[in-house]
Amino acid sequence: MPGESKALDTGFTEPGNAPENAPVPTGLRLPRLPMPRASAEFEEDGPPAKIARFAPWLIAAGAFVLYALIAILRYERRETMSWDLGIFTEAVRDYAHFQAPMVGIRGERMDLLGDHWHPILMLLGPFFRVFPTPVTLLVAQSVLLALAAVPLTRTAIDFLGRYQGYAIGIAYGLSWGVVQAANFDFHEVAFAVPAIAFSLCAYIRRDYRRTILWALPLLFVKEDLALLVPIIIAIVLVRTRYSGRIVTQGAVLASGVALGVLTTSLLVKVVIPHFNPNGVYEYWNEGGCLNPQLHTGVGKLFTCVPRQFINGIGVKERTVLMTLLPVAFVALRSPLVLLAVPALVARFVNVMPSYWGTDFHYSVVPMVVVFAAAIHGLILIKESRERAAEAAASAADLEADAAAPEAADAPVASPPQQSWLRTIGDAQLRHGAVVMLGIAVALTQSFPLNDLWQHETWFPSARAKAIKRAEALVPSGVTVETTVAMLPALAARTDALWIGNSNIIVPPDYEAFDIDRSGWAGEPSPLDFVLARHPGYDYQQVFADPADNVYVFKRTD
Repeated sequence: MPGESKALDTGFTEPGNAPENAPVPTGLRLPRLPMPRASAEFEEDGPPAKIARFAPWLIAAGAFVLYALIAILRYERRETMSWDLGIFTEAVRDYAHFQAPMVGIRGERMDLLGDHWHPILMLLGPFFRVFPTPVTLLVAQSVLLALAAVPLTRTAIDFLGRYQGYAIGIAYGLSWGVVQAANFDFHEVAFAVPAIAFSLCAYIRRDYRRTILWALPLLFVKEDLALLVPIIIAIVLVRTRYSGRIVTQGAVLASGVALGVLTTSLLVKVVIPHFNPNGVYEYWNEGGCLNPQLHTGVGKLFTCVPRQFINGIGVKERTVLMTLLPVAFVALRSPLVLLAVPALVARFVNVMPSYWGTDFHYSVVPMVVVFAAAIHGLILIKESRERAAEAAASAADLEADAAAPEAADAPVASPPQQSWLRTIGDAQLRHGAVVMLGIAVALTQSFPLNDLWQHETWFPSARAKAIKRAEALVPSGVTVETTVAMLPALAARTDALWIGNSNIIVPPDYEAFDIDRSGWAGEPSPLDFVLARHPGYDYQQVFADPADNVYVFKRTD
């Protein structure tokens, strides 16, 4: 990066490259840096430069294809793992028709904004209006997850060189945390992934206005992600207004954290309960002693919260290691890695073990943060080496000028030995990107990308075909009680209810289920199972596939 190395920072503060008496910047009006050139190969607008210009989009396109294949093939096999895809399909369908997201799958009279705070889902409404299918959500999620590869790859190329940029971009696309998110149905957190990537890459480039603007959408993605917005604003203020003032910087960062906690608390305690039919936040029970109805004071919080955090520590340690492993631990070189801490802490304090490990979609936010931090870390190492080389060259020139002619034959002192940390940094700078790519490729064997090599992934089973035939017999616009496998397809065109809910007040028009996931308690027949769920009402069988245990019943009274 000839001519640009001094424009980079060493953390959250401005670089010390200004004249000694220069004033400290006092706002966010710092000029944006010109696009850096990593090497001479970019000086001409030839094929290498053109390839580098389009490479981020090509990498993102490749990642999109992989994510979409994983998600859509799973849906076509009717191997939906939870009710989430059905819930979000029903919510987006309501948004598409300019209605409040009243989702019967989640509960009677449940406005989904009273479950979690995710008004950003409204953006999918127009697309769903044109393509009214759960696949629309899966494709949108794949686009959002893949889009983060663009700023990450481009930033790495611009500051570290073409080949390191390619390697880091591909490593992100193959990273297990992102692949897991693509594999596990649909979740609103997908909107946060490109927002975080663009925001942090803008921060690396010292484009502070875009840093903040890209962070603002997080306020509308989910209540816990709102915590990050004031923190990101705080690190921008620390870098631009309080350079070199350590105490003030600490106070500003602490204020950012406090304001983030306050923002999330406002959403959890006021906004979400406003939309909830019971006037509550449904997930306090997962916080254990953080539940306001359980804890008796601050003193107890100081004792029980650490116990909750330590519980299952082995699983949690593995999750931390697996989060840092795809970036070969280079992210630890950048203070940006601290932005992954809130998401990890929130999971580890939770009393539900399903949040602690590497399953599902919970690691996608820390994953995009550590990739941005890894790029930043490599840039900081490179800038540090350039400064050291410049200082050594200047010192050598001064010594040569001051040396007497008769000292020419004097023995030359050997340079001081490097510290082990500096040696590791040199290795990370030279080989870190390639190691990231190698790790990402190796881990594909243990995560869902490996499924694409399996024959059964591409061909729906007899059970999936039976489920699709059953779905086709349920008319649009009716109410239907169904199991997880059928929820997404039916939620796109009916008022769907989950068969696992016990609070269904009005018996539905149809019952459609695969009995293996229905909660069947050993009744003599599927009809007896339906009649036991809705005593006093009559149902008639309209479809049966005993071999795969798939049935459809219609209410006749």
